[in-house]
Amino acid sequence: MTITKKVEETINQLPAGSLILIDDFLDEFDYENARKALQRLYGSEQIMRLGRGIYYKPKESELLGIIKPSAEQIAEAIAKRDKARIIPTGAYAQFRLGLTTQVPMKVIYLTDGSPRKIQVGNQKIAFKKTSPKNLAVDHMLTSLIIQALREFGEGNVEPEHLNKIKAIIEKSNESKYIKANIRYAPAWIQKHILSILNSTDYG
Repeated sequence: MTITKKVEETINQLPAGSLILIDDFLDEFDYENARKALQRLYGSEQIMRLGRGIYYKPKESELLGIIKPSAEQIAEAIAKRDKARIIPTGAYAQFRLGLTTQVPMKVIYLTDGSPRKIQVGNQKIAFKKTSPKNLAVDHMLTSLIIQALREFGEGNVEPEHLNKIKAIIEKSNESKYIKANIRYAPAWIQKHILSILNSTDYG
């Protein structure tokens, strides 16, 4: 059986909507053979190429056609491959938190893995190397809050932003985790969030 056929059989066993990385096959094949096999399958339209070394087994909807993976799915797959930690930052953190409805064209993650940039269609995904301190928060909602407020900047946080964050915190029932992790934030962000926590029944 050829390498391409073996790779094809592995992909056939994956559910539609799966992300496929060259690295997934390196336990069995060398990089160049795995790359060529995936390129052949891409050429026969069995899989889609999203970026360098990143492929996708199409998932289709009768109404929407092919459903492409989100930036989050792609980033998490890469982080898993690299055994790296990532957190959304910038405008993407604001979007994930619900403080804006506009999807940024450039999605930025902080990471302790390798810095890199990936182009997926019209969207760019960037991984920026950061210090361990910025990845010390062990709670996603707290990370999103910190990064979203950082993006606004200390002098640009409006009452409406804090009111939205307060509603998110109350709905989440995760105040105790936020209270435990907010100590890693800059002092001005701590002040805002502790004020929210102390003004609710959840603080």
